[in-house]
Amino acid sequence: MKHTIHILAATLCFVLLAQSVFSQITTPIMTEHGYRMVNHTNKTGAKPKAGETALVQVSTFVGDSLMGSTRATGGARDVKIPPPDQMPARVPPLFDAVVKMSAGDSITIYQPIDSMIRSVIPEVLKTQTEVRYEVELISFLSKEDADKLMAESKARLESVKVQTESLAKEFREGSLAGKLQKTASGLQYIIHEPGNGKMIQTGTAVKAHYYGALSDGSLFDTSFERGEKLPFTAGIGQMIPGFDEGAQLLHSGGKATLFIPYALAYGEEGTPGGPIPPKTDLIFYIEVSAE
Repeated sequence: MKHTIHILAATLCFVLLAQSVFSQITTPIMTEHGYRMVNHTNKTGAKPKAGETALVQVSTFVGDSLMGSTRATGGARDVKIPPPDQMPARVPPLFDAVVKMSAGDSITIYQPIDSMIRSVIPEVLKTQTEVRYEVELISFLSKEDADKLMAESKARLESVKVQTESLAKEFREGSLAGKLQKTASGLQYIIHEPGNGKMIQTGTAVKAHYYGALSDGSLFDTSFERGEKLPFTAGIGQMIPGFDEGAQLLHSGGKATLFIPYALAYGEEGTPGGPIPPKTDLIFYIEVSAE
């Protein structure tokens, strides 16, 4: 009998403890800007602060309908948390969520559907009342580490510029024979380092540093100046065809210079009002890493 009582007591304690833990994990809280949020994991590590950069996976739902996911469009995203005096008037739920998460945490945060959101969601979903975000915090960079990476990126800009201008000159002069390779599409390229990670292929989530130049070597855009790699998913049309094809010639960690004919770049029109004139061939130096 005593043995049975002990078993019942132990079972009751376990149930109460489980209920307590479950309650701690699933009880919603209200964030600073009025969003309902549930932390499913409650990790105890450090949390990102203003000025720091978080790496997150986010899936967005209205009702049961998936509206978008970083896993399907290039992989985890960097989110830089602005200081309070630089917060937008309409604070995104993601900012409120990230500052309450530790690396490894998974949360659900809800945003009421107001007239602005309702105007852009499909008609069949307009009766829904909330947008649901499923967020996972992969990691985050301290402001000091982020500033260091920015400085390193900008420091490399000059050497990449010199290399690209030199190759552009040689290309125009026709003196790259023996160095250039060419694909069936007309893309020409030089692989500086093939990379030793997994092969970039259709569907691979990629982050790329790039230096984009016109055919005379003059810069029109670069990620090195911003200190942030560009995320995209290879092979699904998010990039111009020549860039997309060139990235898929490499493994993760690879580096190459691409000589892209205008038909594989911005075509007959270029970028009206932008930096690319009509029928302009382009040169891209790229460094790719797979997520």
